[in-house]
This record gives sequence, structure tokens and C-alpha cells, in this order.
Amino acid sequence: MKKLFKYLLHLMLFTILSIFIYFFTAYLFTLFPKKVNTQEKKEKTIYILYSTIHADIVLNINDINRSFLSKFKIKKYGYLAFGWGDKETYLTTPQTNDFKLTTSLKALFLNTPSLMHVSYIDNILKYESLKEIKISTAQEAYLNHSILETFTRNKKPIRGYGREDFFYEAKGKYNLINTCNTWAGDKLREANITMPYWTPISWSIISN
Repeated sequence: MKKLFKYLLHLMLFTILSIFIYFFTAYLFTLFPKKVNTQEKKEKTIYILYSTIHADIVLNINDINRSFLSKFKIKKYGYLAFGWGDKETYLTTPQTNDFKLTTSLKALFLNTPSLMHVSYIDNILKYESLKEIKISTAQEAYLNHSILETFTRNKKPIRGYGREDFFYEAKGKYNLINTCNTWAGDKLREANITMPYWTPISWSIISN
């Protein structure tokens, strides 16, 4: 019994230490982001719509190639929010109350399949947890292309949580290192937007 207690104590301490190292490392990366100094005219606006655990990249719907996004073709104005994430978590967790620890642990510690969540937003300014980023036309074009490249060849939409959002099969595997926020941070950084080199949590994306 004493050995079991000692083992459990060590396991608990190891878990706490691992969590601390994970978040501390994420914090350190925010101190040394990839900074971009461009002379290009910043005439476009994109947004980061975030919560405590997840961040979406939001683009003006008229600046997006919607050739295969048939569900959004008739929209004349508004925005589309793009979020990448674990397939099972997306499909089984429409609300925070639906969160399952087993699903979360599986997503973090296994290389699980992913989905792209695309949501229509008529008025982005109604949200409080929002970060505005000014970028050039060239940056936006690259970001648009890069996001669409995340979709697989199977463009068949999967019904989302309501009438204005859908899921699509996506490239990449979800895990502890490659999270939903890592995807968003990578896409922004690759478009020459100032961003930390690793963004596992939503705070990492909005910190700069």
C-alpha cells in the first residue's frame, strides 16, 4: 500500500510538472515572436475570434475563394471563421457542457484525425473576444490560399452545430504539440504576420 501511494504521488507530481513546463514553454515563445516589418500598405483587415481554449481566423467573405464552399456561395456580405481541430472533439462537443475528458486526452496524446470548422458571421463586431489585425493585400491572398490548402480533396460538407456552419475533412493530425491554436498561429506566421513560433493555446495568438 505504501509503494502504491508513493507511485501515485510521483505520478501526480510528474503530471503537474509536465503541465507547468508545457504552459511555461508556450509563454516563453510569446516573448520571442517572428516579427515582420513590411512596407506594404495594410489595407485589409482580418480578425482572430478567440475563447480561453480556441481561436478562429476570420476573413471577409468577399475576399475568400468560395468555389467549393457551396453552402456559403449565396452570401453577399459578412465573414467566414475558419477553425481547425480534432475531429471527434468537434463532432461530440457542441457546447462546453458536452466536454468529455476521455475525448480530450485522446486528442492530446494520440495523432487523431482533424476537421475544418467553417462558420458564417454576419457582424463580426458583435463579439467581445476579438483581435483585429491589419495586413496587406498580398498577405491576405497568401492566408486565403493557405487556409484553403488545409482542406482535403473531399469537399463534402458535414452539418455543424447550426444552419450557418459546416465541417469539412482536413489535412493534418491533432496532438499535444499540433493543436487547433498551433494551426491558426502557423497560418498567420506563414503569411508574414507577427506571431510566436509555437502557439499551442489561444492566448499565444493574441499576445502580440
